Amino acid sequence: MRTFRAEGYDYIIVGAGTAGCVLASRLSEDEGASVLLLEAGPSDRSWILRMPAGLRSAFKPTSTYNYWFKTTPQRHLNDREIDQPRGRVLGGSSSINGMTFLRGNPRDFDDWRDNDGCKGWSFADCLPYFKRLERREGTEDPFRSSGGMVPVKRQENLGALNQAFLDAGKQAGLEEVSDFNGFRQEGVGRFEMSVGRGVRSSSSISYLHSQPVRKNLHIHIGCQVLKVLFKGNRAIGVRVRRGSETVDVFAVQEVIMSSGAFGSPQILMLSGVGPADDLTRLGIKPLLDIPMLGQNLQDHFETHIQVECDLSYSLNHYLRLDKMVAAGIQWFAFKGGVAAVNQCHVGAFLRSDSAVTHPNLQIHFFPVFFGPNWIPDPHRGGYRLGVGPMRPESRGSVRLRSSDPNQPLLIDPNYLATERDLKETLRGLKLGREILAQPAFAPYRKREDAPGEQCRSDAELEAFIRQDVTSSFHPCGTARMGRAEDPRSVVDLNLRLIGAEGLRIVDASIIPSIPSANINATTFMIAEKASDLIRGRMPLSANEVAYYKAPTEGYHDHAVRS
Repeated sequence: MRTFRAEGYDYIIVGAGTAGCVLASRLSEDEGASVLLLEAGPSDRSWILRMPAGLRSAFKPTSTYNYWFKTTPQRHLNDREIDQPRGRVLGGSSSINGMTFLRGNPRDFDDWRDNDGCKGWSFADCLPYFKRLERREGTEDPFRSSGGMVPVKRQENLGALNQAFLDAGKQAGLEEVSDFNGFRQEGVGRFEMSVGRGVRSSSSISYLHSQPVRKNLHIHIGCQVLKVLFKGNRAIGVRVRRGSETVDVFAVQEVIMSSGAFGSPQILMLSGVGPADDLTRLGIKPLLDIPMLGQNLQDHFETHIQVECDLSYSLNHYLRLDKMVAAGIQWFAFKGGVAAVNQCHVGAFLRSDSAVTHPNLQIHFFPVFFGPNWIPDPHRGGYRLGVGPMRPESRGSVRLRSSDPNQPLLIDPNYLATERDLKETLRGLKLGREILAQPAFAPYRKREDAPGEQCRSDAELEAFIRQDVTSSFHPCGTARMGRAEDPRSVVDLNLRLIGAEGLRIVDASIIPSIPSANINATTFMIAEKASDLIRGRMPLSANEVAYYKAPTEGYHDHAVRS
C-alpha cells in the first residue's frame, strides 16, 4: 500500500472528479509544488468507462463506479425518491456522464456578474477558460478553440431519427443553429460531445492520463476523506480512511474541496463547518457557522415523451448479440463505429414565451427506447424526447443524516416547488409534442408510449409530469460563490471558504445560478479559472464578444405553436 508523505503536501485536493483532475494537472505544472489528489473510488482504466456507448453500464445499481444517491421523497412528485447518480471513480461524473458538451448561454454568466454579484465571472471573463480547456474539431472562431485539453466533437452521421428531429424542428418554425456553444444558442441543432478519437474525454483521461507522469503529483484512489482538519480557523489537512487504516495527511498551503455538490458540503459538515444548529443536533462540534452551506441546491429536471417505431431505426437494434459483437470489434480495433459515440446528438433550446430573455427550455433527443433507470430496451424500438426548465426557481438542500460519514445524505432538490417550474415544464412538453408531430416523423411513428395519446388536458399532463419527472443529473449551488459580505455566499470570488484560511471549494457546488445547459463544461471552466487563482496568476484577458440576444417580440409567438 502506498504511503503518504510525512512532510505533507503543498496542496491536497479532495475528490478526483471533473474539477479535481483539472486542478491536479494544472497545479502540478509547477515543479516545486507537491500535489496530493485523493479519490474514494477506483481507477478509471476499465474499457467500459472509456467506450462512449458503455455509458449506461454505470447506471446499473450494481455499478461500483456510481454512488447512486437518492433524494428524499419529493412532495411535488408524488413522494417519489429520485435517482441521483454521481461518479465514484477517477474522473468523477465525467467518467460516467452522457458526454454532452454544452456551456450554457452567455447571458447566464453575465447574470452571475449582474445578479449574483460575481465580479470577474462574466461571460467575457469565463470565455478564455472555456477556450483554454477545449480541443474542438473544426475551425477556430472568437467563441471556440482547438488547442485545449478536452477533445470535443459533434457526430456527423446522424441516422434517420436524429435527422428527422432536425427536420421536424425546422418544420415547426425553429431556426437551425450551427453551434450551440457559439454566437447563438436558441434553436434546433447538433450537440457536441466530449469524445476524442472514439474515447470518452473524461477529466481524468484529458488532464491526467494524457500527460507525462509528474513526480510531484501523487494520486491515491480508494481513499475516503472523513473530515478536514483545522487549527483554529485554518485548514491544515484531512483525515483519510483507506481500507482499515485511518491516517491524517497535512497540507502546507491549501486544502481544496472538489467532491461535488453533494460531497463537498458533506465532508465540510462532518468537519464542523456548516449550519451550527444542525451540526449540534447531530453531535458534531461546530467550528465555523455557515448557515448557507448545503443550501441553494439546484438541479435540472425533465419530463419525457417516448414514441415507438420500428426497431431497425433506433439504437436498440444494436442490442442484438451479433450487432453488439460487431460494434465491440469495431471499437476495440479502430475506436470507430456506433460504440464510439454517445446517445444524444441533437436537441433544441427554446423560450417558453416572449418575456423570457434567453432560452429557458432544453430538449434532449435520444434515438433510443428506454426502460427503467435509463437502460435501453433490447426488444422495442423507439425514441425519447426529454424536456425541462433550464433555470428552475426551485431550490433545495443537502443535509447530514447523522455524524456517520457512511450514512446516506438527505438530498432534497425540492423539484417543482413553484408554479412557474410546473408551467414551464408543461409548456416544454407541449412544444416537444409539437415537434414530434411534424411530417418529418411520419415514417417513424407507431404510437406514443408516454405520456400516451389519451393524455391531453393540462390537468392530465401535469399529473403525468409529477409522476414522470427525473433528474437531468446536474446538481450544483450548495456552496454558493459570491461577495464575502453577501449572507448567501459560502465562498468568495476567489473560491475561498468565507471565515476560514487555507481552504477553497472548486467544483459545481460554487455555481451561484445554474447555467442554461448541461453543467460539465462549466465545471471544467471553473477549475481552469480556479487554477490561476490558486497559483496567484493574472487571469486570462477577458474576451469581449457579441452574442445573440432575442428580439423583443419573442420567438415562439411566431414559431413553435401549441
